[in-house]
Amino acid sequence: MIASRLVVVSGFVFVLLQCTSPEQRMVDPVFDSLVQSVNLKLKTNADSALSASEVLFRYADGKPDHGQILEAARYRGSAFELSGRYDSALKYYSVMRTEAFQLKDTSKMIHVSYLLGSLFIEMESNDSVAFWLRKGIALAVETHDTAEQARFLTNMGNYYIRCNQSDSAVKCFTRSVLFYLKAADSVSLAQAYRNLGNLLVNQGFQRKAIPLFLGAIQINMRLGKKIEVGFDYSNIAIAYKKINKDSVYYYYQMAMKPLTESGSISNLMLIKFNYANYLKSNGDIATAEKLYKEVLQISTVNHIQKGELYSLNMLAKTAVLRKDQAGADMYFDKALLLASGNKLTGDILRLYNDRFEGYLALNNATAALKYYTLWNTMNDSMQTKTQQDAVVKYQTLFEAEKKNLEIKLLETEREKNRIKSRYIYLIFLVSMLTVIVVLYVIWLWARNTRQKLIISETVQKSQLLELNNKELLIINKDQETALDKKEIETSQKLLVSKMLILSHNSEFLSGLLSELQLLNQKLDNTEQQQSLKIILASLKSQVQPKRWDDFQQQYMESHKEFFRKLNELHPGLTAGDHRLCAMLRMNLSIKEIAELTLQNPRAVEMGRHRLRHKFGIEREENLTAYLAQF
Repeated sequence: MIASRLVVVSGFVFVLLQCTSPEQRMVDPVFDSLVQSVNLKLKTNADSALSASEVLFRYADGKPDHGQILEAARYRGSAFELSGRYDSALKYYSVMRTEAFQLKDTSKMIHVSYLLGSLFIEMESNDSVAFWLRKGIALAVETHDTAEQARFLTNMGNYYIRCNQSDSAVKCFTRSVLFYLKAADSVSLAQAYRNLGNLLVNQGFQRKAIPLFLGAIQINMRLGKKIEVGFDYSNIAIAYKKINKDSVYYYYQMAMKPLTESGSISNLMLIKFNYANYLKSNGDIATAEKLYKEVLQISTVNHIQKGELYSLNMLAKTAVLRKDQAGADMYFDKALLLASGNKLTGDILRLYNDRFEGYLALNNATAALKYYTLWNTMNDSMQTKTQQDAVVKYQTLFEAEKKNLEIKLLETEREKNRIKSRYIYLIFLVSMLTVIVVLYVIWLWARNTRQKLIISETVQKSQLLELNNKELLIINKDQETALDKKEIETSQKLLVSKMLILSHNSEFLSGLLSELQLLNQKLDNTEQQQSLKIILASLKSQVQPKRWDDFQQQYMESHKEFFRKLNELHPGLTAGDHRLCAMLRMNLSIKEIAELTLQNPRAVEMGRHRLRHKFGIEREENLTAYLAQF
């Protein structure tokens, strides 16, 4: 019964612990297809990416899957960052951070830190950049993630570039290259080569930068990344601007080929803008104007406002260079109409300034003064608005940080409550088990008490019988002991008497041997001498050993354990040592031993001294008492 209760309680605890485990992202085919769609739009069109990411986030929002919400927020933030709407991007990256905290996923927290650091670089918020990049590096070091350390070092290098700390930036980019080489990350290594090359170009080390760009091209061509190859060729063209003009034309052409093949419209537009600007600055107005028109057409078809505005503005400037006021007015008017219709205040301000400079170049002072007045008025209001926006922006950031801190505190409190509830359940279970055990022990004690009363009565009766039996046993043992002593004394007396008889026989044989030896010396016949020698040898062999063998056999029959114990404790004793030990144990005197062994008493005393030395006993200790222990 107790075992069954324990099983039920254990199952309850297991279910309780399972219910508190964090949620993970589940497999969802619809969600995955929407993610693929957003990924594709991010590579082609910013507006389409915003629309697709909105659908993705709406699908994920409100679901219990924190993994889906985190991923959808990342794509939504990336779409806003691509379109230049950094405040909105920050909002969704903050959602990412909250979800990563919910999941307690360090890798996700590292990724969020990276995205926030990159975003704040674009927003030129240096304090926030430093905070998030250092936080990300600390997390990456904690998890021993070399790839993430390299990524954060790259962003740290970009941050140092913003701060005009070129030497620190070079160190960061160089360390990131080493990390990417160690991690065998070819994609990131190519990007690190590109970053370091661009930094060297900005520092005036164009020739050192070109091999880095070529290394990036080699990696990206192997990986089939045409967009990156196009950018790397464009970077080489920029590096050659101060070295060789012919190479500049060649590498810009090489840059546009892979971008055209990849279908990356925004990137192709950027390269064409750079190439057109270079041509314009070198006096090739016609080719530059042709490229600007191509960019305008691409931007119009794909509804890319930034591209339209920039290309219209540059076409107006090229018209000014050709002294074509009508063409300049047409392009400026289109650009202003587009900027005003979309309320792009910054672009309107820039267009007023460019138009003012254009009319000055065309010697139209009246029109120039008009647009200067418009620019000046708008600039003053923009400065005031910028200050207000900055205040609002930092207030928003402060509120966001405050809310995130509150969320974190709530999560901590909730976790504490979870732990507290678990402890309460455990205490309750332990208490119940303790009560059950105590009741069981009381029941056992009562049962044992009853059994003890029955047993005590039985024991009292059995004790009386045992006392009677013990008395009988003691009487029997005393009788047996007396009989054993008598038998031992009898056997020892028998042995001694046998030994005395053997001793006399030995003396007789010894005398006979002496007479036969004298007789042998007096004989002249050789054959008779030889026969007598054989008889003498036979008699010699029977004198001492035979007598000792009979004695040992008789002694071992009455003292079977003596020689075994003696050899275990003192191995390596000779036959003579055994014989002397046996006789000493029989408590024979030196004189008696000498008569039995036909030895001089002094020789027997020397034998006793050798035994003491072999046994390692002192002179004061009784040798006979020592041997009696065996």
